Amino acid sequence: MAIPWFIPHRRYLPEDLVAAGTTGIKDNTASADSAESLDKPDPVQVKTTGIGLFDSTEEDQPIAIIQDKYSESYKIKEFRDEAKRPWTKFFDEFEYRESKEESSRYDWWRWFRKGTSKEEKTLLIKLDVIIAFYSFLGYWIKFIDSSNLNNAYVSNMKEDLNMGGNDLINTQVIFSTGNVIFELPWMFLLPKVPLNYALFISELGWSIFTLTTYKAESVAGLQAMRFFVGSFEAAYFPIIHYILASWYLPSEVSRRGAVFYMGQFLGVLTSGLLQGAVFSNLNGRDGLAGWRWMFIIDGSISFAIAFLGLFCVPGTPFSCHSIFLSDDEIRIARNRMVANGTDPSLHSKGIFNKSKWKEAFSSWHVYLLSAINLLGFNTNSSSSGSFVLWLKSLNKYSIPKINNLSKLPPALGIVYILIICVGADITRKRFVFIILSFIMNFLGNFILALWNVPTAAKWFGFCSTYWSWSQSSVFNPMISDFFRQDNEVRAVAWMVIYIFGLQSSVWISRLVWPTVESPRFPKGFSTCAAFSLGFDLLLVFAYFLFKRDEKRAATKNGVFVYNSKTEKLEDALKEYQVTYLERE
Repeated sequence: MAIPWFIPHRRYLPEDLVAAGTTGIKDNTASADSAESLDKPDPVQVKTTGIGLFDSTEEDQPIAIIQDKYSESYKIKEFRDEAKRPWTKFFDEFEYRESKEESSRYDWWRWFRKGTSKEEKTLLIKLDVIIAFYSFLGYWIKFIDSSNLNNAYVSNMKEDLNMGGNDLINTQVIFSTGNVIFELPWMFLLPKVPLNYALFISELGWSIFTLTTYKAESVAGLQAMRFFVGSFEAAYFPIIHYILASWYLPSEVSRRGAVFYMGQFLGVLTSGLLQGAVFSNLNGRDGLAGWRWMFIIDGSISFAIAFLGLFCVPGTPFSCHSIFLSDDEIRIARNRMVANGTDPSLHSKGIFNKSKWKEAFSSWHVYLLSAINLLGFNTNSSSSGSFVLWLKSLNKYSIPKINNLSKLPPALGIVYILIICVGADITRKRFVFIILSFIMNFLGNFILALWNVPTAAKWFGFCSTYWSWSQSSVFNPMISDFFRQDNEVRAVAWMVIYIFGLQSSVWISRLVWPTVESPRFPKGFSTCAAFSLGFDLLLVFAYFLFKRDEKRAATKNGVFVYNSKTEKLEDALKEYQVTYLERE
């Protein structure tokens, strides 16, 4: 019995169902490519991974094919003399990944690359609607559900549940503990399960436990509810980043990630506004306190977004479940990602393949980026509730006023996201903008660590706290880009790096943000400042390693590099069999 079209299901293109063991996807008219054959792309195609367009243009055409002594073939689009390289090219992250002609397609003022076809533009607009918009809404409600704890705490939940001492930070730690524990299964499930159904089930779970939090009558009951909310939220962040990196190119993904991450800041902002409105208008209605009504409203909204995700989340180009994309648009999406060097395999061997784990842990990326992520996860002071606790300690603002003022830092955070994420995309300098975000975060936390500064300086410090999160949608897709040539290695490496950072926030936050030290938090602000500085220093080191690796892979990307100061091009090509081609 056929599945009705309006129910999301796995989309098989005609060529996927043809049993012919040939090559991977080559162009829009390709046929006889079975689903299994996607695991075995054409060798020449894999060795040439430049970021090209779906429609072949003159600059996409190779000028030569070279074959090394191991019979590996490479399509070469440019012979580049390093002797003529200006020093500023060191800051060009895509220097060794694309030819000069390919690079000329990018202008900072263009939303689409020069020469992008009408069909590809249509695809990207559709993806922006169904992926970026949904991810925005999903992250918005996720952070309303998680951040309203701080607002509820200062809206009489503390008094109603007899909370004291470190009950607030302990409750936050329990939430994070559930999140960390249930991240682990996704190291195995992420590449294999239908992503739209996985998110749907996860969102239903967190909706149920968010709503039922209104029934909490004790600290223990509250903490149990928060544990399960954190557990069901575990899938959301890695799945969304996996999807974004599966559909968008490196120069496109940060802008879409900005929309996704603005949902977080808007969630924090809206939580304060809603809590203020709820407390003013519903406090005492039907015998329920205002903070209890907030959890009821949050949970109800979460249910609606869970069903929206079921229909909006498209899976990946090679395992698509979208009811909104045409067959041709799926083909375009597949070709875009293959041209980027993204692995088109369908995970036939699963994540249990030991060789993939070995490959992931054999690279510097997992170790260095895990250390960097550990620092990054512990550079934000807002999750401690330090700002609202400071406002309350001043004894000059009412509860609704405190909730309304709490919107200021996340509102500014939206501006910070646009600066970092859009800036990283249009300039194509991801490392530079990530480093900038942590310089600003260092300044804000350094001021708060000093504490004995003018009140205006404290306001500046608290309003700078969201710089640390502004880079997330640049940093996380960049990790996926590093491992783009093997999806199974990518899944392992990305989750290891992410979980290593996430788990650290559980115990580090407990150590440096004890509620009894509010609002001063000397250890907390000092840690954020020091970790911000350490993040930047390690990221600079990572950039040197990245540039080294990119140069080594230049030939695979279609750029043959030589240095005329030490050898002529003819001498550099002696070890290769060269076939020169005429461009069409």
